[in-house]
Amino acid sequence: DSIPATEAVRVARNIRQLSIAPLLGEAIRRINEERSVSTLF
Repeated sequence: DSIPATEAVRVARNIRQLSIAPLLGEAIRRINEERSVSTLF
């Protein structure tokens, strides 16, 4: 959900839109705690 999906993507059966919010939140938390983010990616 980081970029708007086109109509073709929205109706495609083989493409799923996933939220990046949990991953982004965890990355921000780890950076704030001066921990590694390499395992997230």
